[in-house]
Amino acid sequence: MAGIFLCSWKMQHLLEKKFFPYVNKPGRYTGGELGQIVKSPENRFTIAHGYPDMYDIGMSYLGLQILYYIINSDDRFLCERFFAPDRDAEQVMRRENIPMFSLESHRPLAEFDVVGLKPAYEMVFTNMLNILDLARIPLRADDRPDDHPLVIAGGPVVHNPEPTAPFIDLFYIGEAEDNLIKLLEVLKDSKDLPRIKRLEQAVREVPSVYVPQFYDPQTHKPLVGFAPAKIESCKVTAVKREYYPLRQVVPFIETVHDRLSVEIMRGCPHGCRFCQATSIYRPVRTRSKEEIISQVHAQVKQTGYDEISLMSLSSSDHPDIIPMTVQLARELQEQKVTLSLPSLRPGTFSQELADAIKSTRKTGLTFAPEAGTERLRAVIRKNITDQDLYDTIDLVFRNGWNLVKLYFMIGLPTETDEDIDGIVGMIRETVSIGKRIKGKNIINVTISPFSPKAHTPFQWDEQASPTSIRKKNDYIRKKASHPLVNIKLRDPELSFLEGIIGRGGRELADVFETAFKDGARFDGWGETFSIDLWREAFSKNSIDPESYLKGLSFSAELPWSHIRLRQSTEQLMKERNRTSTLLAQPAKKTAVVIPEEKDNDDMFGFGRSRKRLAARSTSVPTKTKIRVRWGRKGLVRFLSHLDNSRVFERTIRRAGLPIEYSQGFHPHMKLSFGPPLQLGYSSEAEYFDMQLERPLDLDMAEAFNKELPKGFNILDTRPVMNNKISLSGRLNRAVYQVFVEPNDNYRDMITKLLVKDSVEILRAGKTETKTVDIRSAVYALDYIRDSETEPGLAEIYMELGVGTGGYVRPSEVIIAAGIADEESIKALKCHRKELLYIDEEGVRLTPMEF
Repeated sequence: MAGIFLCSWKMQHLLEKKFFPYVNKPGRYTGGELGQIVKSPENRFTIAHGYPDMYDIGMSYLGLQILYYIINSDDRFLCERFFAPDRDAEQVMRRENIPMFSLESHRPLAEFDVVGLKPAYEMVFTNMLNILDLARIPLRADDRPDDHPLVIAGGPVVHNPEPTAPFIDLFYIGEAEDNLIKLLEVLKDSKDLPRIKRLEQAVREVPSVYVPQFYDPQTHKPLVGFAPAKIESCKVTAVKREYYPLRQVVPFIETVHDRLSVEIMRGCPHGCRFCQATSIYRPVRTRSKEEIISQVHAQVKQTGYDEISLMSLSSSDHPDIIPMTVQLARELQEQKVTLSLPSLRPGTFSQELADAIKSTRKTGLTFAPEAGTERLRAVIRKNITDQDLYDTIDLVFRNGWNLVKLYFMIGLPTETDEDIDGIVGMIRETVSIGKRIKGKNIINVTISPFSPKAHTPFQWDEQASPTSIRKKNDYIRKKASHPLVNIKLRDPELSFLEGIIGRGGRELADVFETAFKDGARFDGWGETFSIDLWREAFSKNSIDPESYLKGLSFSAELPWSHIRLRQSTEQLMKERNRTSTLLAQPAKKTAVVIPEEKDNDDMFGFGRSRKRLAARSTSVPTKTKIRVRWGRKGLVRFLSHLDNSRVFERTIRRAGLPIEYSQGFHPHMKLSFGPPLQLGYSSEAEYFDMQLERPLDLDMAEAFNKELPKGFNILDTRPVMNNKISLSGRLNRAVYQVFVEPNDNYRDMITKLLVKDSVEILRAGKTETKTVDIRSAVYALDYIRDSETEPGLAEIYMELGVGTGGYVRPSEVIIAAGIADEESIKALKCHRKELLYIDEEGVRLTPMEF
């Protein structure tokens, strides 16, 4: 396969010229992040490991980081990452004939030995097909010759593997931390065998492996003697410290969950009957408080994150959650690192827990009652009372939070109108509690339709139609409307499709392929999801989607019947039958003590709300403002100004610099950056000021430079006086070099522009396009036939205004001169040479000189 692709340096050149400059957020695709692992593929078995959603989503997924680390910890293997390209990137790839590639080396996926996919849920299946198609790997497993990569898949959603079975060579069912290396060993050692023999070896030697072609697609019974009748979902016996990398890959760009996730417990003790994760991750395995605290401190130091999430399905059920949170909050407070918890169980949020969390910074709090009445919560086995929630909300608001998030489901089995009214009532009561306590307390409510999931007691139940869900949504929105309530309703059609896929079989593969070829991508995103496209795909394959809504009999043959979890089908039936006659039992309540209002020396207030003043420091350290000159080159030039700021903030934390923070509820580092650098530009003249609690010494400076990701460099530092004028407010000139192919006509073009008194261009803003005269901001412009900086190229030198000197972009000058158009300018290499302050007498000063 390797012969059909460009060699690596040509591929890199193609991406830099034809891809990165033309896509939104190129930082999604460049790689090069802190913590990435780069190995030579020589004499190694290679795995491309991917998440079939956008980078912004996938890099927030801890499971991807764990497997990436485990595989690369073994020197026999090389593992590189990939993610689904956004629609704009896909268009560029298809237009420029660029194959799907990995982040670390930008090698085409088809050159790897294995392509691994880890879908998190059903609505990314068309993204999987798009990835294979862009990689030039045949969609169907039966169509792949021996020299193509093996396509394997794992993750929670493959516990019903049948809808995507025709596209996947091998599924790994269950938790992979302990057995993944064994599977890769078998595939490596059998590399020279025919594809079918390699898959046979995997089934024979590795438990929890499912190869669809060895099973009858209708009966799910094995067609060969070596294939097990039931595939057991693998469980690790304990959640071990060695699963977690000290230095995770730290994204350059902002991700959906832009924080460090630390798993504290796997599994959930409650067993809600609608929850597939509860079934998949049984039994509960808890990590020790000491191990978690040690990992948090090590990973904060290695990554530079300023927020930590203690992650599990039910974090408040960890036996040491309160002492652990109290200790971590106390120890992280000095580093200005925030501690957060995911969705909490009402009734378990105590005053002690509130004190610990708010001592760092108040993060959002989410509570999931799920259903509107105690009866229905007993049916779904969510044993909390209304009063549990109300006591918790009262405690939250009294401790200074002014935002709480509630999560409900509708369309649950046995649901009645009374249950829907119960949701309205709980929202109203939450508003009332908020109004009794000073402050503008906001309630964000998310309501999602229930869809039956495989391997749960409700897997046989009927799913409510989109029409029924819309009526309930409209009712709740009307009855619970209030200025302090924001209600977010999940698209009923999206849940409708999710339910179909979750309980579907191999017959859906044709529907997926049709929908993909008709343009379906990112179906979990409201702005890209089209139910009409999907209904047409069902119609083309003569499948009635409405039929999947119906309830199933206990005797029905389920598509996932050959996948075995901890609970048997008989146990699930018994659990489901219990709900038919179940009466709501009083849930055990956790006592919540509401503290009395007390005066506080650091608090004062009058009128509507209280304000908190920062506690006064008892000592005054020697503070120093440091000016830093820095540069960037290579692929990091495709990062935005905000991305650059994030890089330096995390580097400062990793280096342990004594940075000063602002006061108040949300302290920020005291950093002041110079003018933003345009995306795609390299530079040797970027600046920022940072306020330190004590002078910068040589060891600090060395640590700072050492901790910067590749492509960033500290070029100079010096103390500066505490000027009130910011860097950006002082500077008025920027010097650029734009490198082009030699063409003597460019000199004439520049001359013609310079003799004009006015050069008007159209400048697009966020809301409107304006006509702007840029001539007065062009101070110098020259064509240099032979560039000393870039041998073989010519150079256009320019001095342009910034700040008080006016403003014009280099690209605007190049286009106005006729040297390039709006598309070709993106591929030119542009470099910022210097930023200057030029006074009225013409004295030129760099920021290191004023």
